[in-house]
Amino acid sequence: MTFVNKILGFIKRKKLLTGIVVVVLIVLGLIIFKNGKATNDTITVSHSDFTNQVSISGKVVASEEVDMGFKNGGRIGRIFVSVGTGDGGNQMIKAGTLIAALDAKDAQQAVRDAEISLESAKLSLAKLQLEGSNENLDADLKKAYDDGFTRVADSFLDLSTIITGLEDVLNEDNLSDNTARNSGTTAENYRDEAEKLFYKADSALKDSRKNFRLLDRNSSQLAILSIINETYETTKVFSNAIKSTKNLVDYLADDTNRQADYATSKTTLAGYTDDINGHLDELLSAENNIKDYEDAFSSTDLDIGDALLTVKREENNLQDAKNNLSDYYIRAPFNGVVTRIDAKVGEIASPNVPLIAMMSADTFQIESYVPEVNIAQIKFGDKASITLDAYGEEVLFYAKVISIDPAETIRDGVSTYKIKLQFDAKDDRIKSGMTASVTIITFSKPNVVVIPGGVIFDREGKKFVQVKVGEEVLEKEVVLGITSTLGQVEVVSGLSDGDEVVLNPEVE
Repeated sequence: MTFVNKILGFIKRKKLLTGIVVVVLIVLGLIIFKNGKATNDTITVSHSDFTNQVSISGKVVASEEVDMGFKNGGRIGRIFVSVGTGDGGNQMIKAGTLIAALDAKDAQQAVRDAEISLESAKLSLAKLQLEGSNENLDADLKKAYDDGFTRVADSFLDLSTIITGLEDVLNEDNLSDNTARNSGTTAENYRDEAEKLFYKADSALKDSRKNFRLLDRNSSQLAILSIINETYETTKVFSNAIKSTKNLVDYLADDTNRQADYATSKTTLAGYTDDINGHLDELLSAENNIKDYEDAFSSTDLDIGDALLTVKREENNLQDAKNNLSDYYIRAPFNGVVTRIDAKVGEIASPNVPLIAMMSADTFQIESYVPEVNIAQIKFGDKASITLDAYGEEVLFYAKVISIDPAETIRDGVSTYKIKLQFDAKDDRIKSGMTASVTIITFSKPNVVVIPGGVIFDREGKKFVQVKVGEEVLEKEVVLGITSTLGQVEVVSGLSDGDEVVLNPEVE
């Protein structure tokens, strides 16, 4: 081991900052330099590997540490682990392992209720989707038209009977023209109105029946709907004719004071009124049913959309209930070891109060603070070699830089920046809290020319060194590359292997 290496080793063992190394090397650089052979006043340059390192001290920490508490308050029901011991007697507990639980009966019931509500909403949706299928809607609409056709057929059967019966009533002696004339002008007016509406009903029946006979159940939906509407209007004419005849009967019965003579006619007309009203209701209902089923095609999509929203809402309610229930439990957020438990079964826990601490036990990092003068050279991913005081300098571990704090931290009056390094491999020998010496390789360039920064001087904005050629000293312009923290400088061009560079240039 050279004298320089001995000095560097001593510095590393004492964990001094690299700034001290710079001072030492400035002194030693005038005497000897590892990239060349030293004479009394020159060094002979040659291509070699150029590596820059930053040496710092640090401490091993768990990659993850957390203090945990219940999000909800309540009585502590169970604690499933103890400090340093996981489930099943193993020290390590896995991520997701239940650590502690509050009494959660109400929250559990809320989850069950939400599950039932969700299932009910899904069933309602399925029913709507089944009923609202095009196949079912087509079948329902076809049946509505078929029912309407039946209502029309039934109406014509009764209307034919009613028109004959109504004619018989008007032809009775006690309702004849002579009887009306004998009774007076009012009776004659009732008689004329009844006859007029009778003939109107008879004509409407003949026209409607003629149109109906041209149709069957396989006729177009438009034709069936049209005959339903036409039959409904004809039935209304019958209703008016019956009402007018009833007015004539009632007037003559009162005027002649012979109620018994008109009792049969009144009964007949009352029966016709009930029949007509029934047909009016059925025909109107048939028409409305057709309209409702036709509207169902457009409204079904809206109903299904609303049912889908209901299902989504119930799913959200269930998730909210589950999230609320999870707040009654503490689970391990990562693989690790419980390091503290400040809770007992039966105690009342307050929301968000830390009760249990945990750290990862299989992944460790190194936490260190880098002086401001060196932080610019360190970047994410830089490789590092590590020694731990517990195992001595001969045992090496390896890591890489994974984080650099953007803000400074003042330590002993000095601006520093916290960095973290992740070990490359899991190693059971590594324990949280161990003291570490860290050597970070900030760059490494193979096969380059390197000289001490002290041999370089400026002239007219350019960089020069003095080179001894025989007994003569010449100046050579050089183009420089990167500079190490130890004051070494890469020469990109201007020097060749074997050049003897003057260590103490005499510059005018």
